[in-house]
Amino acid sequence: MHIWKPGKLLTLPHTKAMSTAPAGNGITLPDLLTKPHERGRIALLILLLTLTAAWIDMLSYLSLGRVFASFMTGNLLFIGLGVVQGNSGLLIRALVAVLAFLVGVTFGSFCLARAPQQQSGPAWHQTFARYLLMEWLLLLVYAIIWRVTSHLSQQAGVQILLLCVAALGMGLQGALVWAFKIPGVVADALTATLITLGQRFAQGLEHPGPESQEWRWSCLFLALLCLIYVASALVVALTSAFMLTPVVPVIVVTIAIVALLFPSHQATRSLPRRSTT
Repeated sequence: MHIWKPGKLLTLPHTKAMSTAPAGNGITLPDLLTKPHERGRIALLILLLTLTAAWIDMLSYLSLGRVFASFMTGNLLFIGLGVVQGNSGLLIRALVAVLAFLVGVTFGSFCLARAPQQQSGPAWHQTFARYLLMEWLLLLVYAIIWRVTSHLSQQAGVQILLLCVAALGMGLQGALVWAFKIPGVVADALTATLITLGQRFAQGLEHPGPESQEWRWSCLFLALLCLIYVASALVVALTSAFMLTPVVPVIVVTIAIVALLFPSHQATRSLPRRSTT
């Protein structure tokens, strides 16, 4: 039985969900996140994806009929509310978002399961980048539809289409972050993050000691996820009328893809040197 240690934020337990390929030159995804030079890259990826989710959620809530594109707990509540209140518009929008999100998670999980489960570090980066390219294309379509539509608040059909595209992209994103199996880190919603953060605080109070340095970094990362979510939602609320607001998620995912493909210092040092003789 593999037990996860609280201090290892970016270390994954080996689970049956992520099958292991026969021994070879590559490493599995759980092993990838045990590499110190990989933890920072994956942490940056998760922070950027959290920013994307918060941005899309706030845009959807403010302009697409008071529903969310990634926070499905709220949408399930809205489905019940729509039924009780007889609000068919709210019911349809929330239901479309939930179903599209579920399709995105299912398709994303299927794609990740079909990828080789034992690869080199750079190969994993390319796998993640290709995967995120699907989300990038969906967010680009989202931004284009948003910008070419006038009087969006009066276009119920366009609102539903935008919700569908956004929720599909957030489902893909959710499947990727979930594949890392980092306790409390989902990126689409932060309830689990807050629960894990509270557990870390309790563990720190119960077992203070020299190992608390790793615990502090773990708590800092979880708190940073929450801060990014709140801050990005606040920015969207203040700038929702700005014409480039729907384009920001495309830019953020572009940065994430570039960061994945950028060679690490570890990989650079491992390259063979050309002989001068």
